[in-house]
Amino acid sequence: MSFNVKDAAQKGAKNGWSNITLGLRATTETSTYTWRKFRASTATLTVDYNRKPKEPTDGTMTPGGACTTSGRTVAKTNLVISARSSDPDGNLKGLRFRFWKAGTSAPSGTLDTTLSSGRGSITIPSTTLADKTSYYWDVRAEDSEGAVSTFFPPGTKPCRITIDASAPPAPTVESEVFTAATSDGATWANMTFGESGSATFSSAGATKFKYTFSSQSYKTVTASSGKATVSNLKPPHSGPIYLHVYAYDAVGNRSERTDYHFYVPPRSEADGPGDLGGDGRPDLLTIYPSGELRGLPGHPEGELYGTMAASYNSKGTLNQPGHWYDPDTGKAALIAKYADTYPGDGATDLFARTPDGGFWLYPGDGYGSFNVDKRLRVLLPSNAPDPAGWTQIKAVGDVTGDKLPDLALRAGKEYWMLTGYTGASFQKATLMQHTAWATREVVNVADIDLDGTPDLLWRNLENGNMYLRHGKPGAKAGSVDLQSLRLSVNSRDGDQKYGSNWTATNITAIIAIPDVNGDRIPDLWARSGKDGTMRVYHPSKTNTNAHVKTVLSVDWSGIRAFG
Repeated sequence: MSFNVKDAAQKGAKNGWSNITLGLRATTETSTYTWRKFRASTATLTVDYNRKPKEPTDGTMTPGGACTTSGRTVAKTNLVISARSSDPDGNLKGLRFRFWKAGTSAPSGTLDTTLSSGRGSITIPSTTLADKTSYYWDVRAEDSEGAVSTFFPPGTKPCRITIDASAPPAPTVESEVFTAATSDGATWANMTFGESGSATFSSAGATKFKYTFSSQSYKTVTASSGKATVSNLKPPHSGPIYLHVYAYDAVGNRSERTDYHFYVPPRSEADGPGDLGGDGRPDLLTIYPSGELRGLPGHPEGELYGTMAASYNSKGTLNQPGHWYDPDTGKAALIAKYADTYPGDGATDLFARTPDGGFWLYPGDGYGSFNVDKRLRVLLPSNAPDPAGWTQIKAVGDVTGDKLPDLALRAGKEYWMLTGYTGASFQKATLMQHTAWATREVVNVADIDLDGTPDLLWRNLENGNMYLRHGKPGAKAGSVDLQSLRLSVNSRDGDQKYGSNWTATNITAIIAIPDVNGDRIPDLWARSGKDGTMRVYHPSKTNTNAHVKTVLSVDWSGIRAFG
């Protein structure tokens, strides 16, 4: 037989009794016919019960830290409130957070059921917060049976915070070493690449500053009375530099960013391959839609950031018209650089087939730019194709072993090599192939498999395949027999597929550059046909591989030429 003793059990649970005494009696004590015997060992008490979850602990706000009922001030930003709880019966459902403005009633709150080890959280959007206003918050636990804990924090006062949205002003940057750039491009820093200098940041109310050069990681310096001086600033490259600086106040409000622009002179060493500023890293030249020639310094790993005007005349006028783009015909120059070509001053020079069909060498000034008044007309062998019909030029350094610069070019269906530039003319023009190159592109002529002999890297603009044609050694160490690069059958082992998805639609421009990631294999910059962004590739000996990163996120579809 069973009996309902819930009232007694509930009373015992409510009052915290350690035991309950239950008794049995017969329906009558006077009748001699009533059976009164039972076995005490068979008596059991069966209880279905649920205990309240425990009051939450470890209530914190980010930013702001641990809960305090006396209040603390935080910046106007997204706030994350979190706490932890548990249930003695293992049926914790969630944590209910309440957040409300001082002077108003507490809301019903938001239940977070996505718990991790008993911890839950909610986010308060910054858009819902008002400046110079106080807010309260608390939290309780709820289980799946509807039982609830008491609210955290213990007592009658909730956690309190006050919003301060007043950020410090954008910092001022001052430096006697890194003199700020001027619009004419004539003002440069009072130090050369490789040296370090100091700069002072100031912003009223700032307690710290964060700063970085271009795309590097931010560093932090503590401020005193709103000022801080950094004495070991070392720019990552020569040419145009941007120092980015933020100011922060005591509660974490961040100022607008200051971009301090200056130019760093090159060190007194010869430019490396592809280098324009003496820092040993390949740089990029571009012709903007407006017809300006502009240079971008290369960062480690092939990053690109910041530009500067890259041509001027003897009067100091920047980007004199007529050299890089003709708006009447819509023709842009073909440009290519590799290293010092003439007159042996260690500065990288620029080959350019100008819009009017002329072929020139623009001597570099060592600062990443070119005085157009000093250009030299390049004389060509009598059998060379007319520059007006050229569709591509690629400076490749010396690949024939005569210690004189060489140049690869396309003219319609033809692929040529110009070799032995002497400072006035190329000594020889070699027709490499005369029918197949209308839908092909010379990407590079360089040692790609690191066997000591230059190879030909080219792409099929229609099927999107990249091919590597391994060269055979020439007569001199480190040179190539040009005959081995003329046709696939002449090469060491035929054209080897080196990559795919390189159609003219997918990739609208490729710039082959010397190694930038330390593996000695030449690398690539490429412009995406999808969104116009610039990417860097670090190929292997046998494949272009996927792009490593996007180095310029702006749409550069309108750039007219690269070099």
